Amino acid sequence: MVTSILRPTVYKPIRRISTRIVGPRWALLPAVIAAFLVSGLMHEVVVLLLHSCYPTWEVTWFFVLQGVCVAIEIVVKKAVTNRWQLHRAVSGPLTVGFVAVTGVWLFFPQIIRMVNGVHEKVIQEYPTMVDFVKANLLL
Repeated sequence: MVTSILRPTVYKPIRRISTRIVGPRWALLPAVIAAFLVSGLMHEVVVLLLHSCYPTWEVTWFFVLQGVCVAIEIVVKKAVTNRWQLHRAVSGPLTVGFVAVTGVWLFFPQIIRMVNGVHEKVIQEYPTMVDFVKANLLL
């Protein structure tokens, strides 16, 4: 769903504009970062609506950081294509660890600080989600 919204509204237009400025090889970098920025702003609005107080921008910075790191990953992969690659057993845990650490640092504190009990509601809804996954998605 996010891909179907952000790709035509943010990624493709920014990539089209960036192609004229930096050329087709590097045009995807500003487009990727812009898509993550818009995603962060959208998440910030959701948190703002649930939290009912001024934003701290931590959620937006979480997504901007992810976007910058994805852009760096693209540059590195282009530089070392067909010469070197991390094994999936290494790259997978590194990715999950990075998202977990930055999530604990920037994403979850704002949710935990919510004073109107939203975090308690979210925690209470996890068993429902687990039951749904078990019933509908697992064999």
